[in-house]
Amino acid sequence: MALSDFALATVDSINCPHGMIIETRQGAIYFEVAGKGPPLVFVSGWAMSSECWRPVVGILARRHRCVIYDSRGIARSQPVPVSATFGIEDLAEDLHALIQTTGAHDATLIGHETGSLVAALCSRRHPQDSSSLVVVSPRLTVADSDLRKLALVTPASLALREIAAYPVLRNLVAWRFRRAPQPYRRTLFDDFAGLNPRAAYETALSVANLDPDYQMDTLFARLSLPILAVCGDRDKKGVEQARMLFSRMHAGRLATLSDCGFLPMLEYPDQFARLVESFVSRNQNEYGERRGNEYLDRR
Repeated sequence: MALSDFALATVDSINCPHGMIIETRQGAIYFEVAGKGPPLVFVSGWAMSSECWRPVVGILARRHRCVIYDSRGIARSQPVPVSATFGIEDLAEDLHALIQTTGAHDATLIGHETGSLVAALCSRRHPQDSSSLVVVSPRLTVADSDLRKLALVTPASLALREIAAYPVLRNLVAWRFRRAPQPYRRTLFDDFAGLNPRAAYETALSVANLDPDYQMDTLFARLSLPILAVCGDRDKKGVEQARMLFSRMHAGRLATLSDCGFLPMLEYPDQFARLVESFVSRNQNEYGERRGNEYLDRR
């Protein structure tokens, strides 16, 4: 996807007073930029908008230029047509185009859950885009097995807000976001309920049927840039998979936050921000020459 495919335009000030839009042939992608300093670009997980980064950006924007965005069909980005098809590589190219448009080259890419895969693939395809990588609650496949099944069996024409009306599924989604503080817990659920169904389907299908070259463990083994993996000790799947990925890193560190679940950036934004700032400031001299050691962050 060439940069010529993109045109930058200001979003309607009534609907998105602080946002901008990347106009593409495949739709419009909403993003925001805050702060000045070394760039950080945040990539949300499956069915989540950029609002999940809001508390952390409020802290990190004091010393960094922070870029957040809504992926295809999520929240303020343009809905994906029912006829559209795309894969994880297209999401990585969306991220690349965003970095080009905002000039956030050599950024630290920070991805949550399946956003970690998007960030890692972008780093592999476009090494100039990133100087380091932070993966949060990483997953080798679509987040939770139940949500994976939900996405794959859902007709692309059926609005997820209709699905979310069923008590069992409503409880499932609420359980996923249960440790997020209000008002973000409500926002996350609303994001899911309003998610463009085609975007949910295509993303889940793509991650569930990844090319072997795009698997997280394969990508990590091929990336030489510094990587920080962050997970909560109450997110058992996240801890297990983060440790496995850590074993494949050439220049990596693993931080486990105590009494924390699936959403470290929302559950403990101050501690999460400190981890990111420490990693960014030290990665050139500490992570570039040797592998780091796993440690447990205790408050």
